[in-house]
Amino acid sequence: MCGICGIYNYKNQSKIDRVIVDNMLKKIAHRGPDGFDSVDLGDVVLGFNRLSFLDLQGGMQPFCNEDNTVYVICNGEIFNFKELTSKLTAKGHKFKTKTDTEVVVHLYEELGMDCLSQLNGQFAVAIYDTKIKTLFLARDQIGICPLFYTIHDGKVIFASEIKAILEYPGVPRKLNMKAVDQLMNYPGVVSPDTFFKDIYSMRAGHYLAIKQDSDIKDYEFWDLKYSEDIEQNDKGEEYYVQTLRQLLKDSISRRLIADVPIGFYISGGLDSSIVACYIGKFLLNSYYSFSAEIGEGELDESHFQQVVKDCVKSTHYSTKITEKEIWENLPNVIYHAESAVKESYDVAAYMLSGLVNTSPAKAVLTGQGSDEFFCGYAGYMVDLFRGMQKGQMLPEELEVNERLWGDPYFRYERNHPQIRQIHKTIYSSNVLGDIDNFSAFATSPIDVKKVAGLSSQKRRSYIDYKLRLSDHLLGEHGDRMIFSHSVEGRHPFLDKELLEFVTTIPDKYKLKGVNEKYILKKAGEGIVPDEILKRKKFPFQAPGMSSMINKADHIPYLEESVIKKYGVFDYAKIDELKKMYAQEDFKLMGAYEIDYLLIAMTVTMLMETYDMSL
Repeated sequence: MCGICGIYNYKNQSKIDRVIVDNMLKKIAHRGPDGFDSVDLGDVVLGFNRLSFLDLQGGMQPFCNEDNTVYVICNGEIFNFKELTSKLTAKGHKFKTKTDTEVVVHLYEELGMDCLSQLNGQFAVAIYDTKIKTLFLARDQIGICPLFYTIHDGKVIFASEIKAILEYPGVPRKLNMKAVDQLMNYPGVVSPDTFFKDIYSMRAGHYLAIKQDSDIKDYEFWDLKYSEDIEQNDKGEEYYVQTLRQLLKDSISRRLIADVPIGFYISGGLDSSIVACYIGKFLLNSYYSFSAEIGEGELDESHFQQVVKDCVKSTHYSTKITEKEIWENLPNVIYHAESAVKESYDVAAYMLSGLVNTSPAKAVLTGQGSDEFFCGYAGYMVDLFRGMQKGQMLPEELEVNERLWGDPYFRYERNHPQIRQIHKTIYSSNVLGDIDNFSAFATSPIDVKKVAGLSSQKRRSYIDYKLRLSDHLLGEHGDRMIFSHSVEGRHPFLDKELLEFVTTIPDKYKLKGVNEKYILKKAGEGIVPDEILKRKKFPFQAPGMSSMINKADHIPYLEESVIKKYGVFDYAKIDELKKMYAQEDFKLMGAYEIDYLLIAMTVTMLMETYDMSL
């Protein structure tokens, strides 16, 4: 991966100042410290920061075709580039490098934007076609690579991170209250919203077509597709186990292709252990592994990490993260995430990336993306008891659930009308009057037609993909934390071929009774240690604000003057929460309760960091 940015003068306004693009590149230099370049095509300037993996001497972007009519910059990896390059070479296309990204230029020449459906990878790409004076911006199928944009001064300004867009003079730094409300209700912010008003995030599996003096058009080129016919076309457990094993091998091996060292994470959980142990059994060749110890007692996973390390025998790096380090590093996390957070575990990801940066490895494989497609969260088991829930739901919640999720009895994470009463006490009078306009559940964050008729399991998986995975786990928690230290993350469970197979596996093989990820555990038998396969799952947790309140002398971002300065939250309620959190017996139930003080503190921290206003 790398960093990309650019400016397109699509309304034929004032000439583009190339110095601004240079400043944008400097702001995201951590994404690509191996070099930078840009090209000025008059109507558009494209910029690129490089993190080198293939063709280390000759792979600098932007790339162009043979007659200089198509230009491409890409943040990411195209894992099936070798097969595509062979086909395109046979058609007469000339390649100048041995990199993966150059294939996009020639594939676009052949197929136009239909080229995106041929790519198996993780990518955010900008393509400028000089013949039709059109800029295309695209984000990969799952949303692994970020891409943000705004429209200002008659120009489209885009970049891999928002902080680069803010380098354009005059771009407003206003807080988007809808993003705050999304954080209060959902796992995090949901594309196309960001915490910055009028700065948008590309949606996963979408591309924009931006033609001079025309409207900007948004197209969807891929989406997760489930069908109830799956249950009638059951091919038997052994078929799914063996096919899954082969696709996992293929996916992992694709992500180890590089001219530089590659590593992988060892968390002690099932997902990262499968990746690590598959590498150890089938593919190991001087790879590096990394783990972080955080938490004590039953939250300490160091024993399970050791079990995997003993199995894999890679060159290993580890670090123990203290609670003091978590709070010390939180401002850095908020700067890189460009987002407020409601759990402190982003800091662990940030520090683990820093550990990778001390090693020879430049990329790491993770276990991200398994829970959403193999029923790994508690919600999938809660759905088994829907009949018991129905009698507890009041008409107001039934209406909200129907509107948001297409099923009145489907509850995703929260009883939204119930927690709205809490939110009304936390928000300040400055914003409360506008709550209906910025409400996260005023409209559905998904297209409910796409989950019509699906089982609860498939419905939840689709919603997890849209609300939890792309922007939260792969975005502020994933991409921005990993890249903060010039490291790339690769995610084998999110391989396009693998995912399209996983959507054909019947429900009963993913959740067997209350045994989550059943089929994945079967695919790990004989490869992953039994102690890992049989361990009880629990969510990763890091210290919350109740711990910080009792250890800090004062918390500047929660002081009365600061809370009132930004005007988002009611200080009387914040003060009440501080006193409640400080009680000796007070403790939040990890991921199952909302840490409102952490949200308030990090929203304020974000606004202070980026000089934002309401």
